[in-house]
Amino acid sequence: MRLSHRFCLLSLVLLGVVCIGGFFVWQRARHFERLFYLTRLDPIGLNMIRNEPSSTASIVIFGDSRAATWPAPAGFSIINRGIPGHTSTQSLLRYRMHVSPLQPALVIIQVGVNDLVALPLLANDAESIVQTTIANLRAMVDLARADGNQVILTTIFPLGPNLFEQLDPGTGRIQTAIEQVNTAIRAMSAPDVIIFDSAAILADASGYVAEAYRADLLHINPKGYQVLNEALSMLLTDTQ
Repeated sequence: MRLSHRFCLLSLVLLGVVCIGGFFVWQRARHFERLFYLTRLDPIGLNMIRNEPSSTASIVIFGDSRAATWPAPAGFSIINRGIPGHTSTQSLLRYRMHVSPLQPALVIIQVGVNDLVALPLLANDAESIVQTTIANLRAMVDLARADGNQVILTTIFPLGPNLFEQLDPGTGRIQTAIEQVNTAIRAMSAPDVIIFDSAAILADASGYVAEAYRADLLHINPKGYQVLNEALSMLLTDTQ
């Protein structure tokens, strides 16, 4: 009887794990389906940025969802031009429309992870995707410099995997590509291009985002942004 009870308990636990895993897979599938249709309807997100009242802010933050959810540090007024789901190619295509007309003195760029999360599905194109990401970042920096803007180029945040992503070998491939792109980003440092090493601030000894700062695979929580803004505030103060 005891053996039967243990078997039933084990079966229930396994069923629960399968159901939870299935729910997360379904949730992610719906998320990517939504992004797929949004991209088809508005490829570079021209309708996702609303015209704002005139602002005296001289700083723009630009990029993907990690930029879109990045709150302005206390004491600074920042115009946000981040769009969730955007790749570096989409960001590059819309730069002239979403940033240049604002004539900022400083542009903060955080983008690239959405390119690299495609690697597990497009393994044969991995090196091309990495090099395109680097080239797009460099092109955005060049556009900002051509506009006479100073640039803060952030490294790409590392991943923050949960249990199911840790079991996926593709997670490690993405993480390796992030490190490769970040090495190229650090090499873009120049007198008018400041590298903000967000990856070094957020990562723990494993190289992934520290547990205290994780929201999900790609995103960080408010505490993560708080620790980033503590360092960013000092940097912005020094650039004024």
